[in-house]
Amino acid sequence: MTVSAERYVTIIQGLDGSQTYGQQFTEQATRLNIAAESVTENSLIRFISGEEATRQNILDHFNSLKSSLKEDDRIAVFLIGHGSFDGYEYKFNIPGPDITGEDIQVAMDALPARIQLLVNTSSASGAIKDQLENENRVVITATRNGNERLATRFGEYFFEAIDDSSADINKNNAITAQEAFDYAERMVKDYFEYQGQLATEHPQISGDYAGQFVIARLGQDRPVGDDPELARLLSEQGAIDIKIEELQLKKSELQQDDFLSQLQMLMIELSTIQEKIDQLDGESAQ
Repeated sequence: MTVSAERYVTIIQGLDGSQTYGQQFTEQATRLNIAAESVTENSLIRFISGEEATRQNILDHFNSLKSSLKEDDRIAVFLIGHGSFDGYEYKFNIPGPDITGEDIQVAMDALPARIQLLVNTSSASGAIKDQLENENRVVITATRNGNERLATRFGEYFFEAIDDSSADINKNNAITAQEAFDYAERMVKDYFEYQGQLATEHPQISGDYAGQFVIARLGQDRPVGDDPELARLLSEQGAIDIKIEELQLKKSELQQDDFLSQLQMLMIELSTIQEKIDQLDGESAQ
């Protein structure tokens, strides 16, 4: 099985409203940008923030993606900032005219990539969940609906999860959208219980591919020193991890026996490589 699909990542940081939130949002976006580099090429990551994050620039970016993306590619879009909801329309707060839930829906619906991820960590973000969700798009929001309007803590915990091994439930050195969500949802709940307060946000998730959509890989910066064999094995290991993810995303398109057969072959390959890595580690420790 060859890997031809590309992974595109768009990070949009909106208005902060205060120095404190500005620092938090920048830290979250920076953390996310580093994590994105562990799953895709830097050239496929776009970070839009500050005065650049205008409605027109954002829509122009999505329009340019239409000619770049293929059906087999996937795209992850992250909104970091504040949102608002007036009872009718959701808006993500940016310099100048805000971008609306309808803007986001139209932009993402027009993208050729079949499998998509939208993570909106803003206040009132739940207002767009029903509007954006479809069978091939994972939608994650920090709130249950548009009426949860207070600044959220969900983003802080979600982006903490992408480089925290405790979020890696199946211990495969990869963090999926589902794993990051589960971690953040648990932390939000614990925070409000510890404070003795009623929760003012209730994170939501929808989409069949959340458990297969990898958003970060752990241990990508492992030093290899002057050992070319270790470097080669780690590279092969990463390539097989990607093949497994690609296969899992195409599970619904394959016969069950075919899927299991391909998965078994890849897992055997992965196990063989891991044994060789463990052997090298053992030799270097002597």
